[in-house]
Amino acid sequence: MHVSSANKSKLRCFAFAVLSGLASLSGVASDDFSDDARIKADFETRLGTLFEAGGIPTGSATLKQLHRENTGPVTLPAPAPAPTPAASPLESTETAPPPKATSFNRARQATLILGHLYLCGKCEKYHANLAGGVLVSPDGLALTNYHVLDTGKAIVFGAMTTDGRVFAIDEVIAASKVDDIALIRLRDAVDLTHVSMRETIETGDEVFVISHPDGFYHSFTKGYLSRKYLTQQGKVPRLQITADFAKGSSGGGIFNAAGELIGLATATNSIYYEKAGESPGHLQMVIKSGVPISSIQKWFNGGSGNQGKLP
Repeated sequence: MHVSSANKSKLRCFAFAVLSGLASLSGVASDDFSDDARIKADFETRLGTLFEAGGIPTGSATLKQLHRENTGPVTLPAPAPAPTPAASPLESTETAPPPKATSFNRARQATLILGHLYLCGKCEKYHANLAGGVLVSPDGLALTNYHVLDTGKAIVFGAMTTDGRVFAIDEVIAASKVDDIALIRLRDAVDLTHVSMRETIETGDEVFVISHPDGFYHSFTKGYLSRKYLTQQGKVPRLQITADFAKGSSGGGIFNAAGELIGLATATNSIYYEKAGESPGHLQMVIKSGVPISSIQKWFNGGSGNQGKLP
């Protein structure tokens, strides 16, 4: 059946409206008991509906943009005005939320479930391969790992917010395979909760991670910055942290105690003692590594001249 371009446009608008309305009905992640199976199913259904409505980039188009490895610079929107200070206890009987709780909630709302749909070849159902990303602007700029997008199996790429809205990835704005980072923009995104980025962090500083290890969506772990180091091959800057993450966590945010983004969860390295035969031996330690914001910051607002807190 032939569908005119005008009708396709109407269908896309209808699909977006329906998916936005369904968000409140879905079992999406909130600070309650999370239905992980339904979250994944909703991602598959909603991104599949957007894809079938037409007019969004295919997986191959997104992959082609990724491989160009554009380097910016990118200008972020001006930060929102600071909130009005809370009234003193003499002026109000309401208790303001603790700063740490507020920082966590904002970081959590800025955390995306990000990935792609593919076909298994055994059925006609869309399947999702999911990782993470972090929103850094209200109009849908988000950071993730390069390797999260670097797959030829993807039919379409997309992301889900904590309230269940699903957006197609509209374009890859900047990317670096060496640093394992990518900056993407979500299509039709407005007024999204996002976080600030901070380049400066010291060994011993408290950090937390929000990620999706093996489909356990929006898992929170806490730890410290263990050290900063350069990889043996390529001398690429990395953060080593003690906060846990695992497969499926790629692209998840590493945040400081104030809830500012200081890096992205990227890789783990398991250290074993006395490998014996086919057995890897006794597991002694798992090194958790992330991409620092210092590797990302060069893309924004004119590059390396910006130091410390970014917009």
